Amino acid sequence: MTTKDKILRATFLLLLEKGYDRVKVGDIQERMGIARGLPYKYFKNKSELIFAACRKFFYDRYFIDVDYSKISLKEFIDHVEFALARMTSLDGVEVEMLKYNTLYSAMIQHDAEFKREAQGEFDKARGVIRNAIKRGEIRDLPENFIGATILAILGRTSYITDTPSNSYICRRMMEDVRRFYDLIKK
Repeated sequence: MTTKDKILRATFLLLLEKGYDRVKVGDIQERMGIARGLPYKYFKNKSELIFAACRKFFYDRYFIDVDYSKISLKEFIDHVEFALARMTSLDGVEVEMLKYNTLYSAMIQHDAEFKREAQGEFDKARGVIRNAIKRGEIRDLPENFIGATILAILGRTSYITDTPSNSYICRRMMEDVRRFYDLIKK
């Protein structure tokens, strides 16, 4: 792993641990035991560093090899399940899905560039839904409804029950997405 990758990993883990508004570049330097200016060798500023870390750990590690124009919605859901399993462990460190989703939401709300990136990713997913409707895989329902429902299931940031385990949360997310798919498929 390169120094830049280590900085991105440490940044992302600190964002999950402390929250979007609380991470300082000094925290990253302290966590890694690196020189004060080293992150600035790779990133112009804190915003660019946080954006790069989130881009990598929200999208690039999990969805970079997916051809959205060719896959079915079922295949997309299968890929999401594969990605979800990989998201919960970051190089041996357990990642809590609720914190992961909370950070994702905070990034969309606070970072205009990340919001544009997220919109681009959502557009790709809507394309999968649109193609699934055209191919007759699923019912002809509004694609925004289908996409919003899937996103709401996968983007949960809390549960009303006692604090559930990470594996329970991930299992329930996938069970609920598959149930929804069963409701809309032809």
